[in-house]
Amino acid sequence: MTTCESCGYEMNGADDHAPGDAHSRHCRYCSKADGTLQEFNERFERMVQWSLRRDGVERAEAERKTRAYMRSMPLWRDHPALADA
Repeated sequence: MTTCESCGYEMNGADDHAPGDAHSRHCRYCSKADGTLQEFNERFERMVQWSLRRDGVERAEAERKTRAYMRSMPLWRDHPALADA
């Protein structure tokens, strides 16, 4: 098992990886249709929406939590949008 370096999803088999490649560093949920990593803004919004549903918090809190979490993910930790947030 490996962990998605974009969102932390546990990838147990090739089908969990994008695009079904067991060597991919990100999961199928963090990829575009062609298997490449989603752009930062799309991934951020999807993770905020997940936090809103899962945690039942206000949008500002979901965004704060998402930024903090994304700073811990290898594929996002150095992204400029997270530098001063």
